[in-house]
Amino acid sequence: MNRLGLYFLALLQILIICSCNNNGDEPKPEPIRFANQEYSIRLGVGTNISFVDGGGVYELSASNPEILGKYGIDIETKNLLINPAATGQSYLTIKDVIAGSSVTLNITVEDFYMSFRIDEIEGINTNEYFDIGREIRFVKDAENTKSILIMHQDILDYHWLTIGEGIFDISRSETGIYSMHMSLHSSHNEEFMAFEYTMSGDAGYMYIFDHWFGYNWPQATMSGRTLPVERCRMILTDTFNGCKITCTLQPFR
Repeated sequence: MNRLGLYFLALLQILIICSCNNNGDEPKPEPIRFANQEYSIRLGVGTNISFVDGGGVYELSASNPEILGKYGIDIETKNLLINPAATGQSYLTIKDVIAGSSVTLNITVEDFYMSFRIDEIEGINTNEYFDIGREIRFVKDAENTKSILIMHQDILDYHWLTIGEGIFDISRSETGIYSMHMSLHSSHNEEFMAFEYTMSGDAGYMYIFDHWFGYNWPQATMSGRTLPVERCRMILTDTFNGCKITCTLQPFR
C-alpha cells in the first residue's frame, strides 16, 4: 500500500474513534426558563406557573417558606405549583441540576380576591368607575374589611391599574332580594361616592361571596355552587335608574 493509502486509512480510523466517542455523549438540556421573573398570586388559590425546557431534576429553596407554603415542580406538565400559606413576598430559587443552572423568581402573595370583568352596560351609567373591560375586585383581607378595587388594564404594557377603591357590603331582604352597597373614591377624588345595586345572574358567585366573606346566607341561595366559573355572570342593576351592569367572574389563576 502506498503512502497516500496509509494516510487515508489512518484518517478513517481517527474519524471512527471520534464518532464512537461522540455517540456516548448525550446533549446537554436547555436550562429551565420562565416567562417572567416576578409573579403575583392569591392567598387561598393554588397557582400553576408554566415553564419551558429544563433538565427534569430540580432543587427548590424559598427565602420565606412560611409564605409560599407548599410548592413543587410537576415535570410532566412543566408547571411550578404553589399553594401559598400567607400574604407577603418570597424569593424562590429553582436549581436545574442536570442543566447546571438556576433561576430565582420573586413571588408576591396577595390577599384573596374574586374579580368580575364588566362585559356590558345597558342604560345610563352613573358610576364613573365602571366601564366595559374594567374589573371589579372584591378583596378578602385578614380583618374582612370587604375592600373593593376597580381595575383598568393599560393597553400598552397590559398592567392592571387601580382607578377606584373603597368598601362594599351585601344585604338580604326578607323576600330574598340581595343588594350590593359600595362606596368608592380615587386618588384624584378622595370624596366617597355611594352606589346601590340589586344582584342577579347565576347563583354560583353567591356561594363564593358567602364562603369567603362570612355572610352565612340560607343554603337555598347556594344552589349554584357547582356552576363552572366561565358561566358565572353577575348582573348589578342600579336601584336609582335601572342601569344594568353585566359582569363575568374571572378564573382563579
